[in-house]
Amino acid sequence: MSLRFICIEVRQSLRCANVFLQFDHSLTETEFLKIVVDNDALTFREYSTATRVVLSKYFTAEARTISNLTVEECNASFRLTITIDGDQLTAKDAAKQVKNERRVGVTPKPGVTEGSCIQVLCKNCKCELSTTFECQRVREFPSGSIDISEFFCHHGPNFDKVLVPLITDLFYGFQFAVLNVELVQERVKLKDKHVYCRRCLQYLGETMLSDKAVKLWTDTLLLKQRLEEAESIITNIFVETEITPTCQVLYKIIDDTQVNDAVGELLFPAIQFCKVLLEATFPNRQRKYMLLQVLEKKLEVLRNTKPLAHGSHNNNNVLQVEMEQFKCFKLLYRLLDETEDEGGGEAKTEDKDSDASSISSDNLLLKTWKEDMSIHVLKVSPTLFSTLLDELDDNALLLPELYRYTHDHFQLSYIFYKD
Repeated sequence: MSLRFICIEVRQSLRCANVFLQFDHSLTETEFLKIVVDNDALTFREYSTATRVVLSKYFTAEARTISNLTVEECNASFRLTITIDGDQLTAKDAAKQVKNERRVGVTPKPGVTEGSCIQVLCKNCKCELSTTFECQRVREFPSGSIDISEFFCHHGPNFDKVLVPLITDLFYGFQFAVLNVELVQERVKLKDKHVYCRRCLQYLGETMLSDKAVKLWTDTLLLKQRLEEAESIITNIFVETEITPTCQVLYKIIDDTQVNDAVGELLFPAIQFCKVLLEATFPNRQRKYMLLQVLEKKLEVLRNTKPLAHGSHNNNNVLQVEMEQFKCFKLLYRLLDETEDEGGGEAKTEDKDSDASSISSDNLLLKTWKEDMSIHVLKVSPTLFSTLLDELDDNALLLPELYRYTHDHFQLSYIFYKD
C-alpha cells in the first residue's frame, strides 16, 4: 500500500473531522483507490490490498458524509461528520480547565546547586570552555524582548554594568546561559562578537553587555558539577524533560504573548492567535528569521508517527492501523534571510529585476514585523532554529498544496505534542 501517513483533525465543537493522507508517490500513478467510510473505521482499498484505520475509540464517523475531497500529487484530504460519545465538557468546565492549566512555557531553572563548583564544557568535543568556579548565584536573566531602558522616562541605570554577571554568577534565560567573559576568554575563540569553541570551532553564542559577558546556547554546552567531596558529574545545564525543544519554543511563545489581569488570571483564554519573529545567528554570522503565526495551540489530532509498514498485511491483505492521540500547534510560517537591498544602478535583465523586487519585498516584510510592537521577538540557537524548521517542513507535507501555501508565501504546518 502506498499510503504512508494519516493525520486527522478532530473538531468536537464543529462535529467534524478533517482527514489528511500522504502517499509515497503521486496519486496520478494509482489506477484504483477506494475510500470506504464505516461508523468505526476508514478503509483505503487498492486492487489487492487495503489499509483499515480504526476510529471507534475516538469518535463515530457518519457514513456518506464525505465532503471537500481534494487530490493533489502525493496528498489527499476530505472532511467527515462525526459523533463523539460520552460526557462532553460544558463551556463552564472548559473555562475552568483553561484557568487551571499549568504554565508549561515558563523558562526552566538550571540544575545547578548554589555553592557548588561548576565548569562549562563544549557538548561537541568535551573541551573545557570555562575555568572552574564556585557558583554563588543562579539568577534568571531578562528576556531581552523589550529594551529595559524603555521602562525609565529619565536616564536610567547603566545596564551594561548592572546586568553583567560576577565571576561567581550563572545567569540563565530560555535555552541560554550568561557568564562573565573572564571565565571563558582564554578557552574560547572570539570573533566579531561571536563565540566559538577553541578546539572544534563549534558556534557557541555571542558576547553582550559591551563584551563583558557571553551568552552561550545551552544546546551546545555540558555542565561539570562537583558537590562537596563527591565525584564530579557531567550533565546538561537544563534538566531534560519529555517536552521536545520545538514544543518548548511554542510554549515559550504562548506564555510570553498571553495577557493576564492584575492578579495573574488569563484574559481572553479563547484567543489563541499570536505572531512571533524567531531570530537565529548561524556559525557564518548570518542571521535568519522565521515568521510564525500561531493559529491554534491545542488542536486535537489522530496520527501515526511512523510510516505505514508495507507488506505487513494479515492474511486478508488488510493492514490494521491504530492511531495515536496528540495535541498540536497549528501555525503559518515563513523563512527569511537578512539581505541587503540591491541598488546603485539598473538591473541588466528581467530576472535581476524580479530577484531585486523579491528581495525588496522580503526586506519590507521583515522590517514591518520588526517594527510592530505587537509582534513578539525571540532569539534562539541556530540548532533549535534548524530543528524547528525541519519539523515544520516535514509536517507541512501532510497537507495538499491547496491548503499548504498562502498567497503571501507562508506555509501551513503542525507541531505535535502529547497532552
